[in-house]
Amino acid sequence: EDSCGAIVAYIDLETNSLDVLSGDILEIGALIDGSRSMFSTVVNPGHGASADDPSVHGIQSEELRWGPCFQVAFERLELFLKYASLSAVESDDSEDDGSPAASMKQSLEVALVAHNGTKFDFPFLLGSCLRSGVGSAAMSNWIYVDTLDVLRATDQAGECMKLQCAFRAWSGPASLRAHRALDDCIALEAVVRHVSVSLGIKP
Repeated sequence: EDSCGAIVAYIDLETNSLDVLSGDILEIGALIDGSRSMFSTVVNPGHGASADDPSVHGIQSEELRWGPCFQVAFERLELFLKYASLSAVESDDSEDDGSPAASMKQSLEVALVAHNGTKFDFPFLLGSCLRSGVGSAAMSNWIYVDTLDVLRATDQAGECMKLQCAFRAWSGPASLRAHRALDDCIALEAVVRHVSVSLGIKP
């Protein structure tokens, strides 16, 4: 939970294309900062899943066939983020005196944090919502942060701007599975916490 009254949720997508207008989301991962709350689901694109090349996204077609459609996957993501925001409020309320004012607290805002999110993850998620009929209303309730901008602004990235480069530089021999959404969320949290510490900001 951030001091500004929002929870930070790292998010990552695995897709079968770099085209945000026509590509399919094949996996969604999310991680609540500073907690063990994690979300992960593959997404069945509903067409040609068996024809996708696993070398592109690292997900086997058999796994995709067992996944939910995007609409269901997105609904589960919404519920995960809503529960996380409500849980954070309940935790804050644990020391309240039980007054009516305390019981009327609203859920905290959710800040979605993604690496290269402005150009990729966020528009890809929005495009998928629009094409699937989910609509854009849910996405209007969240705050969006791109850690690529943070690395550039703080001159922390060096020559390589990729998430895996930053993670390897600051985590030594530690390794995660490339091209799996939840693993990238874990790497992103580690990178953000390293940058915070280097700037003298409490994670």
